[in-house]
Amino acid sequence: MNILKRYRLRKQQKALMQKREIYERLQTEHSEDEYFYHYTQKEMDALDEEAEHILGILEGRWEK
Repeated sequence: MNILKRYRLRKQQKALMQKREIYERLQTEHSEDEYFYHYTQKEMDALDEEAEHILGILEGRWEK
């Protein structure tokens, strides 16, 4: 994997984690709304999976 591809993947992973942090803050702020809580949890889980996949690519476990 070349340096540019690694850079792009790391940048994409960082953006995913920043988006996840926003969902986490929203989830905390609106924890009384059960439906919103579950929605944000689902979104955070999807972001975690995508970030984990990128990490696997960077570590050489998977191909893109």
